[in-house]
Amino acid sequence: MIAEQRARRAEEERARRVRKNMWLTHHWPEEYDRCAQVRGRHLCRRCLILYPLALTVMGLALAGVHPWPESSDVWIIWGLCIPATLEFLAEKLLGVTYSARRQVVVTALVAVALGRGLAYEIDDRWSWNFWGPVFVFGGIWFAAAVYRAQQTMMQQALEASLRDGDLSNPDTDV
Repeated sequence: MIAEQRARRAEEERARRVRKNMWLTHHWPEEYDRCAQVRGRHLCRRCLILYPLALTVMGLALAGVHPWPESSDVWIIWGLCIPATLEFLAEKLLGVTYSARRQVVVTALVAVALGRGLAYEIDDRWSWNFWGPVFVFGGIWFAAAVYRAQQTMMQQALEASLRDGDLSNPDTDV
């Protein structure tokens, strides 16, 4: 009984440490392959690329440095979001195996789009060049993530029921 209590406390302590570190990674330990390690801490690889690159592109755009003609911004901003969306959908809905290299490339593309869109948002509040892609692609990503989470929870519940013998057999029920 004492050993059982110690094991439970150790598991609770491990879970507490994982929750405490979630602000840095927002991934559970089974998804730490999606993280880079910096000084022994797990940091989300996508976030490590997305935010610094987006802020850099935004700063350069606000300073007047444009890597392409401004007249092409709408097409480029929206177009750069497509590869990340396809990668996210392929992984969540089609079961394509996670690839750190692929994630880095598509995240860099969407970071450039986000940075350029953020520059528009700072120049002109409620800019469609920022909010349009956020709502459209963000909505697609959100729907795919919710669908995948729902499917995962249903699968886990089914497996637990089968393991615990909670499913009744309709052929033998009276």
